[in-house]
Amino acid sequence: MKKKFTLKQIVAILGLIIAFQSGWSQTADKVYMRAEDWASAVLQTKARVQQTFSEHNLPFSTDVVRKGEQPRKISLNVSQLKQLVLITWGTKDGTRNDHSAWVNAKLITKSGETVWLDEMKFKKEYAQFGHPTRNQNKQHKPIIIAGKQYDRGIYTHGNGELIVELDGQYDRFEAEVGIENLGNKSSSVIFKVQNITTSAIANRLSQDFPEEMRYFLSHANTEADIWLTSYDGQEEEAALKNLIAKLEEPAHFQKEMRRVSALAKDKKIEACLQLFKRVLNVYSLQEELEWVKPESIQLAVENMKQDANFDTTRYTSMLKEISHLLPLVQKGIYTEEQQAFVDAEKILSARREILLANPLLDMDRILVVRHKLKNNARIEMGPGIGTQSNNWSGHNSQRKNGFDCEITELSNLRGQIQSKTIYKPDNGAPVSDLQLHWDADRLLFTTVGDNDTWQLFEVKTDGTGLHQVTQSEEKDLNFFDGTYLPNGKILAVSNIGYHGVPCVSGNDIVGNICLYDPKTHDLRRLNFGQDNDWDPIVMNNGRVMYLRWEYTDNTHYFSRIMMHMNPDGTNKKELYGSGSYWPNSMFDAQPLPGKDNTQFIAIVSGHHGIARSGRLVLFDPKKGRQEEKGVVQEIPYRNKYVVPEIKDRLVDGVWPQFLKPRALSKEYFLVTAKMSPESLWGLYLVDIFDNVTPIVQFEGEGITEATPVHKKTTPPVIPEKVNLKDTESTIYIQDIYEGAGTKGVPRGTIKELRIIAYEFAYIKSPSGHMEHGIQSGWDIKRVLGTVPVEDDGSVIFKVPANMPITIQPLDGEGAAVQLMRSWLTGMPGEVVSCVGCHENQNTIAKPKFTIASKMQPRELTPPFDGVRAITFEHEIQPILNKRCVACHDGKNHLPDFKDNSPEKVTKFGKSYLAFHPFINRQGPEADIYVMKPMEYHANTSDLVQMLKKGHHNVELSDEEWQTLYRWIDCNAPYNGVFNANEYCGYNQVDRRQELMEKYNNVKVDWKGELHAYIEKLAAKGEVEPVMPPAEEPVMHQQTKLRNWPFSSKTASRRQNDGGDALKVIELAPGVTMKMVRIPSGSFVMGSENGDIDEYPRSKVKVKKAFWMGAFEVTNEQYTAVVPEHDSRYIAQFWKDHVNPGYPANMPNQPVIRISWEEAMAFCDKLSEQLGMQVSLPTEAQWEWAARSGSEEDFWFGESNTNFSSYANLADKQLANMAVIGVDPKPMSEKHHLRPYFDFIPRSKTVDDGNMLGAEVGQYEANPWGLYDMIGNVAEWTRTDYAPYPYKENDGRNAGTLPADKVARGGSWRDRPEKASSSHRKAFKSWQKVYNVGFRIVIEE
Repeated sequence: MKKKFTLKQIVAILGLIIAFQSGWSQTADKVYMRAEDWASAVLQTKARVQQTFSEHNLPFSTDVVRKGEQPRKISLNVSQLKQLVLITWGTKDGTRNDHSAWVNAKLITKSGETVWLDEMKFKKEYAQFGHPTRNQNKQHKPIIIAGKQYDRGIYTHGNGELIVELDGQYDRFEAEVGIENLGNKSSSVIFKVQNITTSAIANRLSQDFPEEMRYFLSHANTEADIWLTSYDGQEEEAALKNLIAKLEEPAHFQKEMRRVSALAKDKKIEACLQLFKRVLNVYSLQEELEWVKPESIQLAVENMKQDANFDTTRYTSMLKEISHLLPLVQKGIYTEEQQAFVDAEKILSARREILLANPLLDMDRILVVRHKLKNNARIEMGPGIGTQSNNWSGHNSQRKNGFDCEITELSNLRGQIQSKTIYKPDNGAPVSDLQLHWDADRLLFTTVGDNDTWQLFEVKTDGTGLHQVTQSEEKDLNFFDGTYLPNGKILAVSNIGYHGVPCVSGNDIVGNICLYDPKTHDLRRLNFGQDNDWDPIVMNNGRVMYLRWEYTDNTHYFSRIMMHMNPDGTNKKELYGSGSYWPNSMFDAQPLPGKDNTQFIAIVSGHHGIARSGRLVLFDPKKGRQEEKGVVQEIPYRNKYVVPEIKDRLVDGVWPQFLKPRALSKEYFLVTAKMSPESLWGLYLVDIFDNVTPIVQFEGEGITEATPVHKKTTPPVIPEKVNLKDTESTIYIQDIYEGAGTKGVPRGTIKELRIIAYEFAYIKSPSGHMEHGIQSGWDIKRVLGTVPVEDDGSVIFKVPANMPITIQPLDGEGAAVQLMRSWLTGMPGEVVSCVGCHENQNTIAKPKFTIASKMQPRELTPPFDGVRAITFEHEIQPILNKRCVACHDGKNHLPDFKDNSPEKVTKFGKSYLAFHPFINRQGPEADIYVMKPMEYHANTSDLVQMLKKGHHNVELSDEEWQTLYRWIDCNAPYNGVFNANEYCGYNQVDRRQELMEKYNNVKVDWKGELHAYIEKLAAKGEVEPVMPPAEEPVMHQQTKLRNWPFSSKTASRRQNDGGDALKVIELAPGVTMKMVRIPSGSFVMGSENGDIDEYPRSKVKVKKAFWMGAFEVTNEQYTAVVPEHDSRYIAQFWKDHVNPGYPANMPNQPVIRISWEEAMAFCDKLSEQLGMQVSLPTEAQWEWAARSGSEEDFWFGESNTNFSSYANLADKQLANMAVIGVDPKPMSEKHHLRPYFDFIPRSKTVDDGNMLGAEVGQYEANPWGLYDMIGNVAEWTRTDYAPYPYKENDGRNAGTLPADKVARGGSWRDRPEKASSSHRKAFKSWQKVYNVGFRIVIEE
């Protein structure tokens, strides 16, 4: 019998061994104790670690250190140490925000000299996130702990390890440790000092026992090197308990665990590990058997038996045996019945044999990329096997070395897998993007080629004929993600645009699709987008599908759109996902075979979080093109409803994870899968019946890019339609009033289209969302000009080819009715045609003659003084200098619009910072859904409202109005330039132009355009301020009226004199509306203290009493009558949005984005339903009810009254619109950017408790029992916007449509002076305003 030693005995023996070995080097090879079984190896190794530590009174460990705590001091004797190992551990709560630092760290020699740690060379330096930094944090700023700055120190982030060679030269190690200033309240770190690196020992254990170690560490909730320093069995016991909890029937092993837990410490470790191994065996079977589904296998057999060579009899018999054994096995494994284990293996073997008998695998050759991952094989995710490291990264950002991979041919798929190397890089480069030619004789792939750049290579499927395909004289260009075209050319993605992803300051290099001819080496760029193109692939019809990412003023975590185009770049269209939050990403899309098949399969993934892998989903654009509407099914969950979840990290925690699917048929797919966090990346056959069948996996490896070697029908060749001699393309729109973008816009409203060209961010250069302004956009917007819309809504015009453009439909004043928030690009000579404005791609355009179809394309009318980028300094400041600075000169309490010198933090002009708060715009991100027309129309801005009313007689010329509208519609930028850094030795602005001219015959000299315009301005001379004509003084009328005003007590009495003052009406079962009776009477309407449209005041008589809604109409009440309405959300500031914004569609919030026409239609429906005369209140009824006897600004006082108990207005809460971060949250009051994003004009002293539209009835009612008459949301009245004095019978209350309508009461965004009982706002009758709702009246 083999003798077993206790932990104490092992420690004693090891002590003798160590004492005997003089000069022993304490490395992992010496400490690690190899054994045949995992439990013994762990036990003996941990004992040896403890003995090694005990010789030097190590390890040293701090308690848990948190943000804000004073640094811990360390002082240790290291005179006998050969190396010093410094470890930071993020504790069991994880490593997010664990910004740790060793400060004032030093070694003192035996002669008393000090050697600073930051000056020493490390044998190893590791940080989980990024790299350790010396004397600065990761943002290259001084290290600060608990408010104190340290000049010396080593900063790490997450779990980290530093190893310093000592060789007995030093006497002491001293340091202070703590959480660096970048951390937050969740930061928690334990600092450890050791003499050996237990991480290397843990790696040896993982190398010998990969499966056991991966499962153990994932269930122990600790790091391997930390675990190896423990010796009390607690981690082993915790891991065992957690694994047992995952068993469907844990009782047997829970009993076993109680026995093990009772053992002494020196026996518990080994017993726990041995039991863990037994539980793991059962758990692994449980996981495998979960995918044995007799019903699914039966469906596959029924499908496969259509092939004459499929042995239906044999496999049906095997399926019956599976069905018989499965319930027995699923019970027996949990009590460790040996027969159950035998039968389990029989089931799994039979399942595999049946499903791999699929005739589609008869080709018996699959090309894959095998990645040798060693210890990390069960840890690595997609980036470890060749994908990009983020879902927002392009191939340019992928590392080019450090891989051990090869293209391999797998054969004998149904038996003992055979493997043959086709190609293996000799430079450690990755291999990716495998594309097999339709003839199945050659293969296209990406790896590192000339000049250390990404290039496309080709090799024959037998491994011969390797050569680099892409040959370009441009040594700075990369080519990757290639695909064959039926005409012999190829598509490749390239950095030819010199674009960088803007939200990371261009540090991620953008790739756009190019067309390349391998025979002539001709190169032409096809796509000109802001961000990356991914995964081009030829569809069954010969067109090309690809994934496009964009975030021109859109919610960029969700804006990856599946597109399709002709191989020459013409006829680009959305295929799936435009205007959708779900799915965030659709990577590795593959069309399903079949001539008329429109389905495709793709990997649905998130934005942040798990990279490039995710859920396997089958789509059909014919079924629908947005969110879940086109989902055929998720594989392997055929009966599961796919929820269109709005989530940044969409697939975090989702298992199994899939990568790189390949369609064998409409039903069967090869795919790379990792079935659980502890699994390997293996090759699987999956199907629409929910079968998931492993073909092969290799311990220590990951398999991806499965490519079956068989011939396929070559798709049809689509003839090229471009004219490369032409520098323009033609845009034809059949009817601008068709489509979601202009739904509800009355015909005749849109007079022109404004055409804007984008110029996108440069590589590794300033380009963030604040580069162009506060709540502005990401890109340079160059206004190319305007073109008239014909009377029937059609339009045809010329634009520059090869240029991303966006279109804005303009009203008669030149303001945008809608914002496109995307772009289109015409190829040379192409006619780009659209049905309308964001029409549904599944609708078929009705052929019809239009005015535009019978005419030659119009030329654009350029802006006055030429095409140029929109800037504040050169567009708006001259207007301010002429029209405003006579008063706004900085010499009074008014905003200073004169001083445009750079402000020190933002570098924006001071006048810009004073002016932009009066502009309502969407900012860099807003709701990804198609917005309602006029959502951000200029008339929703304070500035325009004031000017239109006649702000102190200031009048703008037509040209100035056009300039102002252009600036507002372009997101109110300050800058219109990029300051591009040099890259690869090139001036990027020049290099981009050079490549554009050479490969696309187009040049965009945005710098030259702007310079020319500046020279024109200078030539006009200095702008002289113009003092507007003096205003006529307000004639203060002594408008006296008997019994006006009256007290709240009188108001209550008069209300009750008419009988019941309250009634409730029912809108739908369970949905009611409370009405209060408003008595008749007379009052003085208007104000002499407000805007010019509020006077002259007049005596108005409300002749009849009426009933008025006690509250604004709520979402619940409105949707009870109009169920399809959704008030949606109020957009956040900043960027990095993970949801549509702040909810405005909760049941008890007031309904918004309801036009006057819709509000009146609601009233008409209620009139018919209730048999009563329901309507909107007239202006007179509204003001009479709002005042409820008061002649002051509000029923509760004047405009300077503390309104916090009475109204939801623009108050201190609006400061919380200043947000920051991913899933933005309010900035702290001390944040240096808060003053710049807390810009909405508001009360600085009052806090009413709500930032945005609140649930109705939270504030005090006025004397007549009406809630929220002031604030919350403004309210439609029945009345046309007409001058005062108010006259009841002049037709203003007739309900005619062409006139603007009046909204009253102000909203959460209005400060008191813009929300008084007399204040008026005017909007179009069809306009759906973000802060306007309504309440009803019932007239007697």
